[in-house]
Amino acid sequence: MMLYSVLHNELWQKPLPFTSLSHEQFVKLQQASAKQTIEGLVMGALIRNNVRLERADALLAYSRTMMIEQLNHKVNAVAKELATILANDGIDYRIFKGQTLALLYPHPETRMPGDIDFYCVPNHFARAQQLLQKAWGITLGGEESMQHRDFSYKDVPLEMHFCMMKFNSHAIQTYWERLLAEASIEQVSIEGVAVNTLPPTLNVLYTFLHLYHHLVELGVGLRQFCDLLVLLHRHCETIDRVALEKHLRAMGFYRAFCAIGAVLINKLNLPANEFPFTISASDAQYQDAILDIVFIGGNFGKHHSNTAVRSGMRYNIEATMRKLRHYRLFWRLSPREIRATLVKELPRKMVMLGFKRGKR
Repeated sequence: MMLYSVLHNELWQKPLPFTSLSHEQFVKLQQASAKQTIEGLVMGALIRNNVRLERADALLAYSRTMMIEQLNHKVNAVAKELATILANDGIDYRIFKGQTLALLYPHPETRMPGDIDFYCVPNHFARAQQLLQKAWGITLGGEESMQHRDFSYKDVPLEMHFCMMKFNSHAIQTYWERLLAEASIEQVSIEGVAVNTLPPTLNVLYTFLHLYHHLVELGVGLRQFCDLLVLLHRHCETIDRVALEKHLRAMGFYRAFCAIGAVLINKLNLPANEFPFTISASDAQYQDAILDIVFIGGNFGKHHSNTAVRSGMRYNIEATMRKLRHYRLFWRLSPREIRATLVKELPRKMVMLGFKRGKR
């Protein structure tokens, strides 16, 4: 697949198997990369390799690359402000995902940015809210989700987390919260400003859990696989493999991690020795099913739905049925969390759907 070839060039500097693209080939590649939220990586690689394109296609590739680069600088500027405000007042925080992972790419400016996710420890959360409201002249109103409070600053969306990761299994949630509470602070530099983030081993664990959660629920794009890949590659010497295996087995996600690893190695060319564990044949057999979900649904499964918007009764029924198919498909990879989800979440969703139908 041409998309993989371009990613191999961008991530590993492997030569491209082509020197030019027709308009039809370019459109297909551009649309596929946008669907997977890796358009900046792909368009940037075409430009750096001087791939011959039709004039209109070359202009589009250049404009999209410049737009994504400018957007990264815009998000970085807000992340730097955020880190400075919180650090100056002694807030215990972590910025995770997003711009902290972009730093690990060969060309950080080409990773498509999203929102800024940051976590504040519970006893600092209220003070952090007050600080940001005063410093930025904003009001953090509205309802909180089960994990975070959403707001925007300078047109950049932010998610302020009091819960970094939500599990339906109480035992898994307790284990994760203990890991997070005990974790050391890692600092990275975003355009010269020190930013608190997760240490490498916990970062790998979280990045995988976030990817896998969305895969099982509604779908996920290749950007999340690339994020996990660059983490494993850049930190392969510092990741505590023994601790990582212990955590994955204790939380019931070891086989799921290995199944994702099969995709990283076989499709995205992560060197096998940089993946922490040996992948069994039974775990690798999930690769095609995973990729079907990735390429049909795209980023967070947004392209999978037959409904125009991601709300309403029809969409909720469709999404619930898709989740049930995924729960069955991935049952052997993470039975504890899926079982807890079925027991805890499914009855609630059914009641909500019944309530909405009754109101019609």
